[in-house]
Parts: sequence; structure tokens; C-alpha cells
Amino acid sequence: MTDIFMDCDLIIKGKYVLPIDEKLSVIKDGMVIIDKGKIIDLGEKRILAKKYNGKEIIDAKDSIVMPGLINTHTHAAMSYFRGLADDLPLKIWLEEYIWPAEAKFLNPGFIKQSAELACLEMLKSGITCFNDMYFFEEITASVAEQFGLRAVLGEAILDFPTPSCATPAETINKTLELYQKFKNSQLIKVILAPHSIYTCAGEILKKVKFLADRYNLLIHSHISETKKEVEDSQKKYLKSPIEYLDSLNFLSDKVIAAHSVWLSGNDLKIYQDRGVKVSHCPMSNMKLASGVALLPQMIKRGITVGLGTDSAASNNTLDLFTDMRACALLHKVSNLDPTLVNARQVVKMVTINGAKVLNWDKEIGSLEVGKQADIITINLDQPHLLPLHDPYSHLVYCVNSADVENVIINGRIIMKQREVKNIDEAKIIKQAKRFKI
Repeated sequence: MTDIFMDCDLIIKGKYVLPIDEKLSVIKDGMVIIDKGKIIDLGEKRILAKKYNGKEIIDAKDSIVMPGLINTHTHAAMSYFRGLADDLPLKIWLEEYIWPAEAKFLNPGFIKQSAELACLEMLKSGITCFNDMYFFEEITASVAEQFGLRAVLGEAILDFPTPSCATPAETINKTLELYQKFKNSQLIKVILAPHSIYTCAGEILKKVKFLADRYNLLIHSHISETKKEVEDSQKKYLKSPIEYLDSLNFLSDKVIAAHSVWLSGNDLKIYQDRGVKVSHCPMSNMKLASGVALLPQMIKRGITVGLGTDSAASNNTLDLFTDMRACALLHKVSNLDPTLVNARQVVKMVTINGAKVLNWDKEIGSLEVGKQADIITINLDQPHLLPLHDPYSHLVYCVNSADVENVIINGRIIMKQREVKNIDEAKIIKQAKRFKI
């Protein structure tokens, strides 16, 4: 009897396939079957090899095959400010170095080149989707599309003029125009991005909330990042930043709260009750000495938390593997408890929980039949990755970004054997080398 094979666009084979399902299972010697941009099957190779004929095959034999990583908080086009001002408190870093540099350099050409560098770094680090807040976001959207990356983008809203808009009203109008432009895009989502309570007046925050409800848009904001922010809020409003935002009816399950380092028990309860999602940025928080977020308490309360790199100006990389390791280690040592924030929890933060933070979990974040095929493979045939007893442990404690070998987004091969397709990598590197402060 002749076997009948079903044709498909792409087959990915791997030593360990991690679907990131409820059981966090591991499929040994597995295959993922992709057609028309979506996953149509996955399972053991010995079974699926008899059923499918792929137009293209990636045989990542000694590799982990898993969902692409999701970066839930960054400012991509700040990459050209990498290393500009280190070892400084956030207020001095921001007001005396970053804002003056932005005033001097930010224009569409700068954003394009810096965003290209950021997208190249993220892609080669296994990041397939990022959540961004910055200026000239239409340009970052164009760059992300060129690379084939998924992006959630919000033009930063501030009370004062920004490099791209003269007023908060202009920024909001621009955001709504971008939303209309990209509302049918498979790769780009547009959201509202009020920078923080210390740069946005209450009336602006109320307007943002109204529009988020009207257009069903997410809101991305820095909340309770530093002790000073909380102290200033207590003096000005007699409330914590979270209590103040809640008094404006601002908080909901549409809000992505970046950092959220300084939270009281009541703040945690408000987050839990309102369904607020959090982007935890351990590397940036450590580097700026902002503090240690109450991640174990958030997890215990069922608050959805993803991981973010923040910008290359405050991290100083866009490498989520570094943040994964830092996340696990930081919370163990700060609580003197090695059982806290285990490897599986951290892997969920950069995959399915990251997708939940961005309200994209019905389509990405795990390898499931019917979901978009956003997949990376990690080459295990390396000295620092042998022997392997638990792939989840390796992802958090051993793997680095250079181990990512192949990247597939929306079913398209974007990077194959570390070569990014249809992108002039040498040109991007050359441009970055030329930039001087």
C-alpha cells in the first residue's frame, strides 16, 4: 500500500519540541508542520514523517524548537544610545543625558537606522515580537515590517513637545491615524502609550482611557518604576501611582504596566482586581538601581507578567536570554529562596505569558494547531549546552542569544542558520559604527 502524503509549506524537525502547553511538555524527536503561515500539526517525527511532505524542511536535529520570544517592553530606536550614560540614577540618566541626546539627534533618519539595528539584534536573539514605546513609530513600524517582525507600537505621549509631535493632542491623533493604517496588519498592532504619571497630566490619562475603550486598544505605560516616583505621587496626590491611576478609572486588563517595581500590598490587589498586565524588566531595574519588583507575589496572585529588555540605553542589550537568567537569579537571591521563579515560569514569561500581556495569545506564544507559526530553533551542539538533562533549565541558565539558529515568523523563514533574509546586515552594522554622540 502506497503512503499518501499531505503537502505543506514547511516542516521543522528538532531534538526537543517545546509547545509551551499547559503541561509544559517536551516532545522528543519532534516535528512542527506549517502551512499558509499557521501550525497545522505537531508531534513525534516517527509519526508525522509518514504523513507530510514539506516544500521546505528545516532539519534542526540537535536543537530546541520553541515559540519565538516576546519582548513586552522596549524603546527600539534608542539602540544608538547604547552605553551613552551608564552607572547613573534614572532621573539623572533620563533628564541630563537621554533627553538632551534625543533633542539633538532624533529625526526620521536616526529612528530608521537605530530601529534597524534594534530589529537586527532582536531577530538574531530569537525575539519574534516586541512591544515598543517611542517616537516616529510609523518608521519603526515600516522597519519591523521590512524585517518580518511582529511589533506592538505606541507613540509616546507626554505633556510637553516631543521630537515627533508638538502637543499631546497631536500625538494622540497620530496614534489613531496609525491605528487606522495598521488595523488589518498581521504583523503590526498600534496601542496608546502615555509615558508615565510624571509626564502626563490626569486629563491626558483620562482621554487615553476613553480612547482605549472606544477603539479597544491596549495602553502601555511606565508605572511605579522608582521609589522617587512613588514618593512624589504620595506628596502630590496622597496616593501611590497605582492608587492614583485607579482613582482615574485608568486601570484595566488593557493596561501593560512596565516595571511596576515599587508596589504595596494594596497596589498588588488593585492590579489583581483590575486584570492589569505587567512587563518585568530585571536587567534595566538592576542597572538603574530602581529596585526589585515583587514578582513572586505577582505570580502568586495570578497577575500576568511578561519580560521586557527595556531599551539598549538602559540594559544595554535587547537579549531576552540575559533577562531570563537575571530574572530567575535576582528573585532567588533577593528572597534567599532558590525555589522561587523557576525556569519553567521564566520560559512562560517570554512566550505564552508575553503573548497574554500583549493580548495576542490566541495567535502566538505557544505551538498549537491553528496558531501563527512564530518559531525559533536553538542549536544545542555547543560545549556550554552539553549535556542536557532539562531543556527548560538550559533555556534560562545556559542558552545565549548566539545559540539561536533559525527564526520563523508568520510561517516565513526570516533567519536561516543565522543569516537574516532580505536584509543588508553589513550595511546596518556599518551605519551603527559611523554614529557618534
